[in-house]
Amino acid sequence: MSTENQAVYEAIGKNQQEGQRLEEQYPLFKKYIRRDRVIFDEAVTLGDNAVVLDVGTGAGSWVLDFAQTVPPSVSIHAVDISTTFFPTIHPQNIVFAKHSGTALPQTWTDKFDFINQNLLAGCLTGDDWIQNLQELFRVTKPGGHIQLFEPSFASWDCPPNSANGKMKSMYKVLFDNTSLIYDLGVKLPQMLLDTGFVDVGQHKSTFPVNMNDGVPVQQCVGMMIRWLRNLQPPILRLGLLGSAEEYESLLKEIQEEWNHGVPTENFFVIHARKPVA
Repeated sequence: MSTENQAVYEAIGKNQQEGQRLEEQYPLFKKYIRRDRVIFDEAVTLGDNAVVLDVGTGAGSWVLDFAQTVPPSVSIHAVDISTTFFPTIHPQNIVFAKHSGTALPQTWTDKFDFINQNLLAGCLTGDDWIQNLQELFRVTKPGGHIQLFEPSFASWDCPPNSANGKMKSMYKVLFDNTSLIYDLGVKLPQMLLDTGFVDVGQHKSTFPVNMNDGVPVQQCVGMMIRWLRNLQPPILRLGLLGSAEEYESLLKEIQEEWNHGVPTENFFVIHARKPVA
């Protein structure tokens, strides 16, 4: 995740370990959620002189991957409210800059053929999302495309009395206390339509976390547990659990349930187009 208003993300250290987690999660999400596609919507075609934007770029994983699929004549901009994880080595056609997704430069109106934005559910409030989508609409070229990648904790299909159900309930309290959107992945298609986008598509996938499915899934389990462990400070601060030891015990129960077929939260790829007129 990247950083915007830092409502949930504020408790996570902006250190080497977090930067490594951001880099490691990208290929896993690409493989298991994005179907190994950099641009999910296969109807999107970009010319040799296309201009592309990545919002909330974090460590730049998506733009670095994308840059390998297009000629160097494609101009790529990558922005984030924090520069902490920007890569120091990258292709010359990528420009990294500090900007918020809720206030992009005015000179970028109708500029981009394609915009990518990932995992800001824990960063943007409901009001922020309205402003963010309006900004994305403004800076997209008429006829241009956007793609978003977000979870929806409300659609997490787990027994309410399970350890996973307890985590789901704590997510709800966390999000409600910080004005975040708990069911974001489900709501985004209508939010995009309300903003003015058309041809909205939504694709749901569940991240694999059952260790019985083989060695590759072990990486998914490790990454997801590291993310949940990052949430310990705000969960304890809200009094949702009594101690760090109690939280670690819950994480162990969650992993055991995964191995018995209980899923983790769902993720959604949502894509849309700005109308020509």
